[in-house]
Amino acid sequence: MDLRRLEVFAKVFECRSFSRAAEEVYLSQPTVSGHIKSLEEELEVQLFDRLGREILPTKAADLLYDYAKRILELVAESQRAMDAFLGRLRGDLVVGGSTIPGQYVLPGFIGRFRLLHPEVRVTLKIGDTRQVVDQVLNGDLEAGVVGATLEEERLGFSPLMDDELCLVAWPGHPFEGSLSAGQLGEVPLVFREPGSGTRMFILKALKEAGVEMSDLDIVAEMGSTMALLQAVRAEVGLGFLSRRAITEELKAGVVEEVPVSGLELKRQFYLVTRKKRTHSPSAQAFIALCLAGLDAMDE
Repeated sequence: MDLRRLEVFAKVFECRSFSRAAEEVYLSQPTVSGHIKSLEEELEVQLFDRLGREILPTKAADLLYDYAKRILELVAESQRAMDAFLGRLRGDLVVGGSTIPGQYVLPGFIGRFRLLHPEVRVTLKIGDTRQVVDQVLNGDLEAGVVGATLEEERLGFSPLMDDELCLVAWPGHPFEGSLSAGQLGEVPLVFREPGSGTRMFILKALKEAGVEMSDLDIVAEMGSTMALLQAVRAEVGLGFLSRRAITEELKAGVVEEVPVSGLELKRQFYLVTRKKRTHSPSAQAFIALCLAGLDAMDE
């Protein structure tokens, strides 16, 4: 039984989709379909019911999947053992980053990691803090870097580096001078979506300053830093953005900072990992490099 076919089968089983599985294993959809067809012919059994655009595993597929996972895990374990014996790192490493660290910090850091370990292929998945944390928790990611901590005893959050948020408006805005935390309810605000680390941090900081979410005039919510920035530029409302993300825009005068008194806007980025999980050698090296200090990248 061909190992590659088993790998493709397992991915189709997990994704419930030939197209999504093809993306995961870096093959074309016809090639994936061909692997499944060949495996079905070899085993003389149907593995998936094709119901229009939907596919469902058969009982035979349920049985085969358990064995396929064990076989593929043993293969991966043997590869890791040989790599450890030879003192080398290679293979795939999947890490995650919430919007700000994912877009503005981790790409450079992964470049540094690749210089040290050129045989490791790194995949970076970007989502909001909640999405990254959930994927670390369920095992899809071995580690992630996020902008807020969550109450989850199965996860560990290690502080890595500082960040600072600032309130920005469009050039020529009418909000002269600075605002107090209590005055934020008097101006239109654009917020990140629920699940965003930036949103979690801002709401916590506001609560500590005696301001509740119900006190605010949130006129729009945006699903990314870039969307929020463009909404501010379009004069939809003022928005809180990471200073790291808008350094060039501030210098160019594309947006203007509106100082806020009585509000603590400094925060941390955190490395999030699953406690008690046995990490791959590549993930161990990545985590060790993170804990050695991401700020060293700026030196």
